[in-house]
Amino acid sequence: MKKSITIKELSKMLDVSISTVSKALNDSYEISQPTKERIQEAAKLYNYRPNRVAVNLKSGKTNTIGVILPSIKNFFLARALRGIENVIAKTQYNIIISITNESYEKEVQSVQTLANGFVDGIIIAVSEETQMKQDFSHLMEFQEDMPMLMFDRVVDSIDCDKVIVDDYKAVFNAVNDLKSTGRKHIVLTSTISNLSVGEMRANGYVDAIKDKHEPIIIEGSEENIENQLETYIDTDKVDAIIALDEEASLASFRIGKKKQVLNNGKVSLIGYAGTKISEHLTPSLTTINQHGKRVGNTAAKLLLEKLKKPLKNPEKVIVNSTLCKRSTT
Repeated sequence: MKKSITIKELSKMLDVSISTVSKALNDSYEISQPTKERIQEAAKLYNYRPNRVAVNLKSGKTNTIGVILPSIKNFFLARALRGIENVIAKTQYNIIISITNESYEKEVQSVQTLANGFVDGIIIAVSEETQMKQDFSHLMEFQEDMPMLMFDRVVDSIDCDKVIVDDYKAVFNAVNDLKSTGRKHIVLTSTISNLSVGEMRANGYVDAIKDKHEPIIIEGSEENIENQLETYIDTDKVDAIIALDEEASLASFRIGKKKQVLNNGKVSLIGYAGTKISEHLTPSLTTINQHGKRVGNTAAKLLLEKLKKPLKNPEKVIVNSTLCKRSTT
């Protein structure tokens, strides 16, 4: 690769001031068109690239947004990231993405690194370990220094813009839909009981089912869900299942297929899973669609607005989920 030239070397070579070179490269009206063209052609010929660190220090801006996600294996978070990218791509901003893999320590490191002059604002969904620890000091430390937006997994005690999904209402409505079809023994399965979204979804189930029976909740690993759920199906103590996340949904589906209760309609199943997965299962899986891309779009637009108007009061936007009925209901 050809070595790039510095602005000082370029100005000396062309026998003009550094200021003239800078203005010409930024297409300033103060510089004549012939001089602009001469400087711009030389910059291209000698592979001149502006020192972004110096530019950022001078302007106080990086034109970069940090996005911190707990995982990209999660279909909802992956869709949300797509939505964020679609909005940011139409602006002058770039994106730096950090994946914490549900680690508190990685999240702390990511926030501290990005907030230390690398980005103008941060979009974050907090990690599972952070929610378990309930230690949000690393987020509180920077919330006054730069715009921060939380989505999906948010911290109520932090005063910033937030975009959330109607987790409670979505599950409450889904359970009532099952009840309306005559289902009387509805089991809940979940691998996300440690997360705020898991708690909200579980609360929706509990409130919706209490007029039928005591809540039947199976939590933990996929293996634990499969073992306990199989026992319930064997003893005819379940005619419907609502699963609160993709892992729980697939574990419930596997047992339903194994016990041959899904194809004949003996047991209904509603879960959370991406469209590609849910549509291609046999039978196809009825799901609660969180509209991840819309969540990402909304989050990006809200942060961009905050960057333009730093004194704007924080907003909380709720994106409503929809029930996508397929063969398992």
